[in-house]
Amino acid sequence: MGSVLYDRTFNKLVYHVNFPEKEDWVIVDTVFNRIAKGKLVSRQVVPMLPSSTIFEFALQNNLNNFGLEKSYYILNKVEKSGDMVLTTWLPDKRMAKVTGKIIVSKKDGRLVGVAFYTPKNELVKKQIFKGYLKVSGIEFPSEIIETLYKLGGKETKISTFKNLRINELKDDTLYNFPIPAK
Repeated sequence: MGSVLYDRTFNKLVYHVNFPEKEDWVIVDTVFNRIAKGKLVSRQVVPMLPSSTIFEFALQNNLNNFGLEKSYYILNKVEKSGDMVLTTWLPDKRMAKVTGKIIVSKKDGRLVGVAFYTPKNELVKKQIFKGYLKVSGIEFPSEIIETLYKLGGKETKISTFKNLRINELKDDTLYNFPIPAK
C-alpha cells in the first residue's frame, strides 16, 4: 500500500510504500533504488525505463497499444475474438533473440490485457487491466493484475489505483525524490 508518483520532467518513478514496511522505491533511468528510513538500502539495474511504463503510456495516450507503436516491436497480426481485438507484435530482428512476441487485447478501444512471451514462445508474464478512471481526459486502469510465470509456479501482483491526479504542480520534492548516497 502506498502512492505512486511519476514526473516526466525528472523522468523519475517514485513509489512511497507504507505496507508491509515503510520505504521508498525510486526508479531513475534503469536503476531501482530502495530507500528505508532515509538511507539507501539497495540499488540494482532493472530492464525498465520510467518513460516506458504504463504511467507514461497513459499520459501519451498510447495505453491502448501499450506503447508498442513507438517501440522496436512491429505489428504482425490483428484479429477479432468475440468482443475483443487481439494484436500480435513481434520484436524487430535486433531483439528477436532476447525477447518474444507480445499480444495486446482490447475491448471497446480500451486495453484489457497484455501477454509477454520468450523467443521460444513461452508465456512469461501477463497483465489484466480493469475499471478505468478518467481524469483530465486521461484514462488509467483502477486495477492491474500482473502474473509472472517462472520455474516452479507463478507469482501474482494486484495493484489498485485511486485518487488519480494529473499535472499536480505542488511539492516537486515528492516527485523529484532525493536518493541518498550509499
